[in-house]
Amino acid sequence: MAIPNSLPAFRRPLVDDPMASYTLPARFYTDPAIYELEKRAIFYRTWQYLGHVSHVARPGDYVAGYVADQRVFAIRGQDGKVRAFQNTCQHRGHHLVKGSGNVGLFVTCPYHAWAYDTTGRLRTARNCDHLPDFRKEDFSLPEVRVEAFCGFLFVNLDPGAKPLAELVPDLEADIRARVPEIDRLKPVGVLEFGGPSMKANWKVVVDNYLECYHCPPAHPAFAEMLDMPRYRMDEFGLWSRQLGVRTNATRTIYPVRPDHAVQEAMFWYLWPTTTINMLPGSTEIQIAAAVPRGHDQSSFAGHVYTADGGAIYKERYDYVNDILGIEDRDLCESVQEGLHALGYDQGRFVVDKARSGISEHALHRFHLLVKDALNA
Repeated sequence: MAIPNSLPAFRRPLVDDPMASYTLPARFYTDPAIYELEKRAIFYRTWQYLGHVSHVARPGDYVAGYVADQRVFAIRGQDGKVRAFQNTCQHRGHHLVKGSGNVGLFVTCPYHAWAYDTTGRLRTARNCDHLPDFRKEDFSLPEVRVEAFCGFLFVNLDPGAKPLAELVPDLEADIRARVPEIDRLKPVGVLEFGGPSMKANWKVVVDNYLECYHCPPAHPAFAEMLDMPRYRMDEFGLWSRQLGVRTNATRTIYPVRPDHAVQEAMFWYLWPTTTINMLPGSTEIQIAAAVPRGHDQSSFAGHVYTADGGAIYKERYDYVNDILGIEDRDLCESVQEGLHALGYDQGRFVVDKARSGISEHALHRFHLLVKDALNA
C-alpha cells in the first residue's frame, strides 16, 4: 500500500542516519488522503491499547474504545474467556456500549434492542421472526484480536498480526523490572491529557511525546523536578523509553517523599500510539493513547492505575491534568496550525552523538516507522 503517486516526493531526505535526516513533510499531518492511507496501513494492522484485565474481571464486564475510526470493545464471557468485537450493532450500525461496565448476560443495542450474548452471537432481534430467510447466525458481531500484555488489553483488527508479546518481548521485561507492582494494578479513573480532544494530527501528539528537547523551555516545572543533564532517551525499534532522575523534594511541583515507591520519571512508548507513564511518588501508572479523530484532531486519553486500586495521588494527578497536559495540548495545537504555513515543509532532527535525553533520535525512529508503513 504505497503513498499515492499524486503526492510529490520528499523535497529533503528522511534517511536512516538521524543526524543527517529531515522530518516528515508537513502534508503528512494535514492531508486527509494520507490519514485515510494511515488507517489501513497502520491502525487496522497494529496493536492498540484498550484497557486492563481488571476492567473485565467478571462475566459481563466490558471496556470500550477506538482504533482510529473503528469502535471496539472487550468483554468477559460467561465461559470466562475475554473476547473483543467491533462495537457496532449489525442492524443499523449504532454503538452497543460506551466506557466500561457490566452488561450481565447480553449486550443490548440502545437503539432497537437487538441483543447479543457474550460470545457475539445474536440472540434477540425484535419483530424479525416473520422476515423471510432471516437467520440470526448471519448477524454475529465481528470478532477482533485481543491480548493481555503486562495485564493491559490490546486489540488488533488484523487477524494475521503477530502476537504483541512476540513483537516486543523486551518491553514487557523492562516494564516488569522497573514496576514490580505491575500485576497489582487496578483501574481507578480515566485520563484525558489536555481535555477530551485537541486540534492536532495524531502524529503531532506522538512527536511531542517522543522528545524532551522541548521540556526545559515548555515544561519548566517538569524540568525543575528532574535532573535534566542525566535524562535518558533510549529507543528499541517498536518502542522507546525515557528515564528522568528526580532531583530533590524541595524542587517538585507536588510533594515527593523519600519513602515513595517511585523516585524516577519513567515513560514508555509503544508503536504506534500507546504511552505508559509514571511520575515520582506513589505507584501509579497513567496510560494514554493518541487516537485520531480525523486527519487534524486527536484525543490523548486512557486510564489511571494504582497498586491494589488505592487512591489517586491528587496533587500529582492535578499537575498532569491541569498543567502538564494543558502545556502539551497548546504546543500540539500550535504546531498543527504551523504545519499549514506556506513557508514550512520539513525540519531537522536535533540529535547528538551521545543520544542524550534531549536528543530527537526516538522521534526520528517514529518518522521512519510511519514512512515504512505507508510504503509497505
